[in-house]
Amino acid sequence: MDALMLGCAGAFLAFMLAAGKGRLPRYFSFAGCLLLFASLGMRWYMLGRPPWATLYETAAILALVTGIAAAYWYMKGETRALYTPLAAITVLITAFSAASWKDGMAISPALDSGWLLIHVPLAILSYGMFAISCVASIALIALCILNGKDEQALKKLDSVSHACIAVGLALLMAGIIMGALWAKAAWGSYWSWDPKETWSLITAAIYAAYLIVRKTGISAEDAAFLSLLGFMAVLFTYLGVSYIIPGLHSYA
Repeated sequence: MDALMLGCAGAFLAFMLAAGKGRLPRYFSFAGCLLLFASLGMRWYMLGRPPWATLYETAAILALVTGIAAAYWYMKGETRALYTPLAAITVLITAFSAASWKDGMAISPALDSGWLLIHVPLAILSYGMFAISCVASIALIALCILNGKDEQALKKLDSVSHACIAVGLALLMAGIIMGALWAKAAWGSYWSWDPKETWSLITAAIYAAYLIVRKTGISAEDAAFLSLLGFMAVLFTYLGVSYIIPGLHSYA
């Protein structure tokens, strides 16, 4: 079990409990992010390879994105509906990563490549951006139901969701391209319609559709629902394919 990751989970839990109480939340969020960086560094040193070759290892990168986002929006004075769920996600992910940690775990020969340095972080960073967009979309929908007249808050949440999807889609497309190049080197083909490849493409198509329809004047609430649909595809790509559908990426 990774004590540093558990420490990070504890720091972000304390951040949630102390939110709004002076400088303490800032210190807790800073400590949590620092522990995450330290954990990744220690894992890299211990394993002798990048620490994102397995599902529970990639969770550390995802937690880093959501944790930094939670800390950033707290310090910017944004709504609790944005930073509290992100902190909660960080706690859950880091606890999962810590509990699943295994010392000296061997990886598939296909993963023993320099492409591991590029392809996986790009994909996981994109998932992190989509997670932030999902949280902002849920907050926006809730606000529409409870207090639809707060136009400034709605506009802010919509802007966060839109920007994160634009960045996330760029990262995902770069990851898909890097993955295709890696697949050619490892398996002899750029594309094999493996379940992970297929669902990555479906996810990209949904978010591309989101960006396209935004230009047609779609309402912020309708766009938020499309964002949620995209994140459902992300979850299936990240977790469903890994656990349910066997394929070349089952180890990930």
